[in-house]
Amino acid sequence: MKLALEIEAKRLIAKSDSKLITGQVNGEYQAKDPRLPKYKERAKTMTASFESFRLLHVPRDQNERADLLAKLASTRRGLQRQDFSSPLLRCVDPEEAEYVIKEVHEGVCGTHIGGRALAGKIARAGYYWPSLKIDCMDYVKRCDTCQRFADSHQTPAEQMHLVTSPWPFHKWGIDILGPFPLALGQLKFLMVAVDYFTKWVEVEPMATITTERVKRFIWKKIVCRFGLPAEIVLDNGTQFASSTTAKFYQELHIRQSFTSVEHPQANGQAEAANRVILRGLRRRLEEAKGRWAEELPQVLWSYHTTPHSTTGETSFRLTYGSEAVILVEIGEPSPRIALFDPTANEEELRTNLDLL
Repeated sequence: MKLALEIEAKRLIAKSDSKLITGQVNGEYQAKDPRLPKYKERAKTMTASFESFRLLHVPRDQNERADLLAKLASTRRGLQRQDFSSPLLRCVDPEEAEYVIKEVHEGVCGTHIGGRALAGKIARAGYYWPSLKIDCMDYVKRCDTCQRFADSHQTPAEQMHLVTSPWPFHKWGIDILGPFPLALGQLKFLMVAVDYFTKWVEVEPMATITTERVKRFIWKKIVCRFGLPAEIVLDNGTQFASSTTAKFYQELHIRQSFTSVEHPQANGQAEAANRVILRGLRRRLEEAKGRWAEELPQVLWSYHTTPHSTTGETSFRLTYGSEAVILVEIGEPSPRIALFDPTANEEELRTNLDLL
């Protein structure tokens, strides 16, 4: 009845398989429950808004569709969309969509990523609405920070070079960023390592870059976390090319590959990671440049949970086998958060182990 009034219907014939409802609305039954007279009076008020209104009783087998819709509504589960790359996507309304875009784009761990990447990250987190991609592109275009710190594409075109890595953490690229504005602890350099297969990035802020610090970084951030790599690509800096580091690599059976002085782009994975980190820091910090070391964890989390253009996957998923839960999934519960069942989840994990 409410829906019919909203579309300004003048005449209405309604059907119900409940004799109680039809009897009370038509005045055939008396409402004995103290709560029912209020509903009866409300129905009477609404029927007066129509030129003609009839409520008919029908058998249950002739009212199956309405019965199913009522059961679906009573479950209070939101509308969900079947997607190609994930089981279910939660459909959100315009107000919820605005929150999702803002949180992913510039929230606690947002780094003002581009419109295409923003749409991909939102869909990967489990959300959908018809104008998702258009809204994301438009939001980035209207973002003041994104426009002020946009990349200037002036690099001349060159031939693409195929660089392969047969399995995760087999080959790493290492580079140094800085000097940055002095941060707490006299930190002004950043050592960056990126895996060629998963695109996973490890970083560590440093006050100075020495041979011992390089060795400690490789041991702590790469070897102890991901195992011994077969190859590491570096530039010709003295910290990387000393006899001490050469002995270190030889003992661990790690092959060193150096980029030429004239062509540092040969270490393309590290160069690409550097650009992403620098862009994320610039957009998050603006004038507070001395806080760059404090902002690094948020920038890295955003990088690790954003689908990479070359793999179509997040580096987190390629590394750990599942997607990380991001903050927007708590503010607007995604399907995997809303439908989480500890018992069923344990069974699924055991099944995954059986299928390895």
